[in-house]
Amino acid sequence: MKGCVSKKLVWLCVAVVLTWAVASTAGAQVMKPLADGFPKRAITLINIDDPGTRDGIYARMMQTACKGISPVPVLVSDEPIAQGGTWMKANELKKRPGALEGYYPFVFTAFGVVTDLQVEPLTRDINAKLSDVKMVIVTDQLPYVVIQKKNAPWGRKFEDLMKYIKAHPGELKYVSYEVGSGHDIMFEWLLARYGVGGKVKKIPQSTMQECASAIGAGEADVSAIGVDVAYTNWQAGRIDMSLLMSEKKPAPWDKDDGATAAGEIKIPTFCSTIMSWAVNGEVPDSHVDWLYQLFTAAAKTPGFAKRWQGMIPGDIERHMTGAAAAKMNQEIFDAMDQPLKDIGLHIDVIKRK
Repeated sequence: MKGCVSKKLVWLCVAVVLTWAVASTAGAQVMKPLADGFPKRAITLINIDDPGTRDGIYARMMQTACKGISPVPVLVSDEPIAQGGTWMKANELKKRPGALEGYYPFVFTAFGVVTDLQVEPLTRDINAKLSDVKMVIVTDQLPYVVIQKKNAPWGRKFEDLMKYIKAHPGELKYVSYEVGSGHDIMFEWLLARYGVGGKVKKIPQSTMQECASAIGAGEADVSAIGVDVAYTNWQAGRIDMSLLMSEKKPAPWDKDDGATAAGEIKIPTFCSTIMSWAVNGEVPDSHVDWLYQLFTAAAKTPGFAKRWQGMIPGDIERHMTGAAAAKMNQEIFDAMDQPLKDIGLHIDVIKRK
C-alpha cells in the first residue's frame, strides 16, 4: 500500500537514517545464528513501494537499526507493485531462493493489506489468503483519522457528528480518499457501526490532500485520511480533528479537548497504518522467531526508538508479536467482511453484478 509523504519529510528522514548509520553501536550484542545455520547470508528487507515513501523510509530505519545486531548484512530492496501488491509480492517471493527460509521479510501495513483480499480479485487470481504470510512483528501505528470542517454545527465530538448525520440524512458532504481505499473503508465501517450507512453525500477525491483542502475550504464537511496529511492541515488551522483510531490521543492532540481517541469510545483501533514485518507462510517458525528477536532488539536501539523524530506526529509505538498480529489480521478480515458487502465494495458483490 502506498503511503504518501512530503518531500521535506523524505529528506529529513533520509538525513536521520544516514545519521544513525554512522552512529556508534556500542553495547549492541550480535545475535547468533540458529543451529540449522539460519541466517547464512544477507537478509533483504522488501519495501513494496518506491524508496522515498513511508514504507521505504521505514525499511531503511529497520536496516540501520539492525547493524551491530544481525550476524549477516541486512539489505533493502525497493520493489513497488500496484494495488494488492503485498499479496502479489508474497506470491512472487515463493519462487525466490531463500524466501521460504525467511531471507526476505517484507513491510506489511496490516489494515490496508488485509482488506485488499476483500476488494481485489487476489484470491481468484493467485489464490491469496491470510495464511500465505506469517507475521513477524508490529512496531508502529499511524492512526487513520476523521477530520471535519471548522465551526461545524454539531460541535467537535465524533459521536455528536454521528448523531447529526442521523438527524440530517443526506445533508453532510463526505469527501473520500478514492473509493475503496483503507480510509474510505474505515469511514464506511464507522457509519455502519452507528447505523447511518448511506446517510452522507460521498464525493471521491484522488488524494488525501485534496480531501483535506475541500474540508479546509468549507466545501465539504467530513473526511477520513492519514494522520500525517491531517497534521499539516490541522497545524495550519484549516481543519478540526474529530477521531483518531488509537487507544489514547497521541501528541499533539492529547491537549485537544475536541478530538476523540477511538479507544475512549470502545471502537477497535485496527483501522490504522500498522507498520509490521511478515514473511512467506512456509517459513519455519524457528526462523520467524529469530527474525522477531532481531527486529525487537533493533526497535530498542536509540535511533529506531525515536521513530520519525517527531516528523509525523501521531506515530505510536505499538509492539506486537507475530501471533498477536496474525490474530489482529483475522479480526480485521472478519470485521470488514459484511460492511464491505453492504456498501458494494466486496469482491463477492462485485462479481455478481
